[in-house]
Amino acid sequence: MLQHAIEAIRQEKFAQAKELLTKLLQTDQNNPLYWVWLSAAMETQKERLYCLQAALKLDPTNAAARRGLLLMGALPPDESITPFPMNHPRPWENKVKLVEEQPQEPVMKRLTGSPVLKLAVIFSVAGLILGGTFFGLRFLNVNRPAAPQVVIVGTPRPTVTPYKNANAPDAPTVRPGLALQLAETYTPTPVYAATPHTGASMDSYRGAIRAYNQGQWDNAVLLMEQVATAEPGSADALFFAGEARRMAKRYNEALGYYAGAMRANPNFAPSYLGRARTNLALNPNANIFSDLNLAIDLDPNYAEAYLERAGYFLRAGDYAAARADTEQADVISPGSPLVKVLLARILLAQKENPAALEAAQQANQLDLTLLEGYLVLGMAYHANGQTDQAVQVLETYVQYQPDNADAFTVLGAAYIDRQDYDSAQKYLDQALRLDKTHSEAYFWQGESLLAQGKNESALESFQKSVDLNANSFRNTEGLARAYLALEEWGKAYLTISPVEKMAADNRERGQYLYISALANQNLNAPSAAIKAWKELLSLPEQDIPAERRAEAQRQLDQFASPTPTPTVTPLISSTPTKTPRPADTRQPTMTLKPTNTKQPTATATP
Repeated sequence: MLQHAIEAIRQEKFAQAKELLTKLLQTDQNNPLYWVWLSAAMETQKERLYCLQAALKLDPTNAAARRGLLLMGALPPDESITPFPMNHPRPWENKVKLVEEQPQEPVMKRLTGSPVLKLAVIFSVAGLILGGTFFGLRFLNVNRPAAPQVVIVGTPRPTVTPYKNANAPDAPTVRPGLALQLAETYTPTPVYAATPHTGASMDSYRGAIRAYNQGQWDNAVLLMEQVATAEPGSADALFFAGEARRMAKRYNEALGYYAGAMRANPNFAPSYLGRARTNLALNPNANIFSDLNLAIDLDPNYAEAYLERAGYFLRAGDYAAARADTEQADVISPGSPLVKVLLARILLAQKENPAALEAAQQANQLDLTLLEGYLVLGMAYHANGQTDQAVQVLETYVQYQPDNADAFTVLGAAYIDRQDYDSAQKYLDQALRLDKTHSEAYFWQGESLLAQGKNESALESFQKSVDLNANSFRNTEGLARAYLALEEWGKAYLTISPVEKMAADNRERGQYLYISALANQNLNAPSAAIKAWKELLSLPEQDIPAERRAEAQRQLDQFASPTPTPTVTPLISSTPTKTPRPADTRQPTMTLKPTNTKQPTATATP
């Protein structure tokens, strides 16, 4: 059982190793070797410290326990403790072999001295056993559910923890096998900045990398500081300490470590990438371009730097440059799921939705444990109108990643497509609880409220989306539709007019023309209305839904009809519904009366 536990530790299957070693300790609480190995399987610094102290109390001469406590700073420096040997088994491995070859003499039989001393030792050991059992079992709970291990590639991924939103509707059952998929072990990709270390710092460095991969940020910093102290000038140790602080959102401390790494080695490229990411976290509008360029100049084969710069270009709307950097990263690191994820995001921004879905599916197939892949896949499904698939994937994602406002926003939008507005509102509320500045969440909240006829509330939500992002055509167009729903024609026209040039494609141009035509028609500006309706009909059929084209034709026919007919109530959704709505019996604000039976020109006066 001990050999199986040791092998599990070497394979980084720490939960399995901890379970085996705990069972061993239940049979022999006084074996220091079990405590030493258990320290290697524990998750926190406190637990490792407890195990090593227990081993040292049982065997004050245990070199492995003393070395571990020395590296953790729990013992004063001791020159008599030699570094771990480099090319032969470590002391505890030799002890394992001895355990296999010969039975270990019980501790009590090795005690010598007077009967009084023996009696004192008996009571001491009994107290130690009872105390160790009581306190140890308080935190060594082998039945505690362990979060699935997610192997990082470059930037660490968040710890996977199932989530249940109390305010959200019951989510469907997770797809069969997903829990196993998220927990399965992929072949680890070496961390880019990791470099070999030797001597006394080697084990500290390995322990730090392991803590880093497990998201134990404080432990990683502590051990990396030990490496930096033992090996002055270790830029990689300071860099990883900075990365651990960045992942813990202690950004100012992270910047201090990156600065130290740059002083140790100004040519160490990862330090500049780390500083760029940290400054971006502190200020989403920070100019990180120079740091990204410097990282790439120092190492033209740094795939992560290319991906980060591609993301920078994507946020700036420079899609061509973003694609170029993504393709370069793919050349350097072929088959990386992170490359496919970013490519899918770029394609979504360019509205190349089928290609985006293909890239997202490839990312998901390349690494089923990459949670970001599920998010982008759900976004791509939604963009392609595959609502059921989007809901399934996104609900899976939010169960394991409960603090991403983007995911709840897209999930809310998918429920709007299902016309399940209660569920949509709950998910959108969750998005806004996580991020009160999320412009898209306010936009979709406005869509949900508008679809339910809650026009005043919809107007407020759309207004917030515009306040947060006035450069979004969609946000402004949504606000204008809310004014149409309230029959505030003048405000609708004044809202939509300034963003005419912001329409990025024929679909958005059609939305602008629709709102402009209705507003002008009800403001008694028939020439402008007719012009807008005609231009709407001239756009490619694939860009304008059939229902909207039919409405435009009806409005034009009204001008040519000798019998006055009421103005059609506007369809306020951004995309016409598949099921026609019942006719509105309200009296129109104004009826346009043509002066003759001929088709009026653009300058005709009804």
